[in-house]
Amino acid sequence: MSLAQPTETRPLTWREELTHDLAGATEKTRAAWLSQRTVVATYLGAVMPHLEASFHRGRLGHLRDREMLPPSLTHPLTGREKQVIVRVARGMSNAETGADLCLAEDTIKTHLRRIYKKTGAHDRAHAVALLLIRGDITAANVLEPLDDDR
Repeated sequence: MSLAQPTETRPLTWREELTHDLAGATEKTRAAWLSQRTVVATYLGAVMPHLEASFHRGRLGHLRDREMLPPSLTHPLTGREKQVIVRVARGMSNAETGADLCLAEDTIKTHLRRIYKKTGAHDRAHAVALLLIRGDITAANVLEPLDDDR
């Protein structure tokens, strides 16, 4: 005859609590990242066939006529804007970018607003995606040492 002992619920240790909280935060972070990734992927999926066709024809005009891309997408970035967006693509914050380029954080924000206007982007990730497609920045720009582009 076995007597079933009542199970006692003990309070969680600080490590168990921290592990539980981190797992919950990780799920929220993963969900936010997947949501942002889905938005960019949907946009790229809609625009990519038209972009490929235009690049094969050597022009972007017919995309502008179809309102697939904003007219400002054909405006080139300045050298400083390119330096800023490469650092954004690396995941640097405005403060880190400003410190790296010896500029005020407000100046970085101004450069980003101009980049958004030129590309028609809604945010940093959108701007990076559009500029990668457009060829203004490449994976090599993002991965190579920053000392070369100063």
